[in-house]
Amino acid sequence: MEARAILLLWAAWSIGVLLLGSAAMSLPVNNSSPWTAVVHAPPLARWDSVWYRSIAVDGYSFDPSVHENNVGFYPLYPIAARLLSRGLRAPLLPIGIALSLACLGGALLLIGDLFVEWGGSGMGLAGSAGLLLYPTAFFLAAFYTESMFLLFAVAARWGARRERWLLAGAAGFCACLTRFNGFLLVPAIAAYAVRGLRTTRAATPAGPMLASAIALAGASAYPIYLWRRFGDPLLYVRSKVMGWPVRPGAFWALLRDLGARLQAPEAGGKLLLVAEFLSAAIFFVLTAALFRRRLIPEGIFCGGTLLLLFSSGTLDGIQRYVLVLFPCFFPLTRWLRTRPALAFAYAFLGTGVGMVFLHRYVRRIFVG
Repeated sequence: MEARAILLLWAAWSIGVLLLGSAAMSLPVNNSSPWTAVVHAPPLARWDSVWYRSIAVDGYSFDPSVHENNVGFYPLYPIAARLLSRGLRAPLLPIGIALSLACLGGALLLIGDLFVEWGGSGMGLAGSAGLLLYPTAFFLAAFYTESMFLLFAVAARWGARRERWLLAGAAGFCACLTRFNGFLLVPAIAAYAVRGLRTTRAATPAGPMLASAIALAGASAYPIYLWRRFGDPLLYVRSKVMGWPVRPGAFWALLRDLGARLQAPEAGGKLLLVAEFLSAAIFFVLTAALFRRRLIPEGIFCGGTLLLLFSSGTLDGIQRYVLVLFPCFFPLTRWLRTRPALAFAYAFLGTGVGMVFLHRYVRRIFVG
């Protein structure tokens, strides 16, 4: 019954986001953004969607004289969208959005199963609602990698928790080809393996070792491709430093980023700052709560991802990146379920702010 309720929630949310995205196109806005490369794109294909489209249509390319190149984006999502588009003989961008929504539906079912296991009946539906009501959740319906990575990340942990090591390894492999931080699933899988070996007499290390090896192979695949094609296995990182505000360094580099962003003249700059730093603070606390609840593998993945983000020299986009840290929504939802007034405030503010962000995304005012 809970799975059916989750699917109904997913369907209603998906329809609502698609309709709101279309409605946002009719609202007046003073927009001077140069990001108009795909002039007939659907509303939920903006900003980084241009890069994923270029990979799907033209493949990878790198020009050192240009600051921004599509090698700064991982391959699995655009390749899957291209294959589906060709197989179904349908336009690429709508197919990619449908792919994102399908991945989201599968991810919510697995998340619901895990949350029920951790917190009892009702936690699956409540946790799914908590995720979908987060202000930047509309990215899960966009021509972006968020939903696909979310699906593989939760599938890897779902399989490892149930000692289905082949599934865990395959999901980890795919996650590593979807997003850079997929490699952080490997220590999470290893943590499950150690727990299993301690608690199950019949357990052997063969399955966990295979799962870890498969996931590591996925983490190595894209750097190997870059090495063979362009002669630089670290080209992904170098391209980010060249074309985006990423400067790996110590945590205090974020203070310099804060000072620079406070003086940023672009539209929505102050609003983005609030969203970024609130997201960083909230998910830091929620990750600590995972460790307190002894959800160690989940805490390792979420903590490792936050550490990676905090070491990038900027919090730009963190309000979107935290969407895939699904375990954090478990302590958040559990806390909100005992506080109805705060749960209502979360839903009200999440929906309202989310609509503002969606409008600004669709009209190319800013990106998360």
